[in-house]
Amino acid sequence: MSDITIVQIKYPEEIDRSHSVRHAVFVVEQGYSAVGESDDVDHICKHWVATYQSKDVGTVRLWPKPNGVAKLGRLSVLSQARGLHIGQKLVKEFIEYCKKNEFNTIVLHSQYPRRGFYEKLGFVIEKDDDEIFEEGGTPHVRMWMRNL
Repeated sequence: MSDITIVQIKYPEEIDRSHSVRHAVFVVEQGYSAVGESDDVDHICKHWVATYQSKDVGTVRLWPKPNGVAKLGRLSVLSQARGLHIGQKLVKEFIEYCKKNEFNTIVLHSQYPRRGFYEKLGFVIEKDDDEIFEEGGTPHVRMWMRNL
């Protein structure tokens, strides 16, 4: 596990590192459209990549929103690296970055079946914001972490 490193990458120079993981997970494995996975906000986001044994195996991005809100998105870990807690490490790094950089709230859209992963890390589905909605043909739910 000590072979796992998480680094914030530079945009646009290193964004291909994040895109390759996202494409493998969302497009190849989960069947999302390549067009839907790619959007026009990467340039305003912060991106992290997790490496294991010198290979890029995970990624997450922070989309800054108004009023101190950070949107956690595009969290993905290659199937062969699951079970190493890389997703947890990426989210914890994301949370620490937010705490140190004037964000007070994190919001995310979790694939509904994966919401337990985020609950274990302290995210909650709020009572008045618990509607299940579709993104890319998959049920999602909005989750929050407030008062960082």
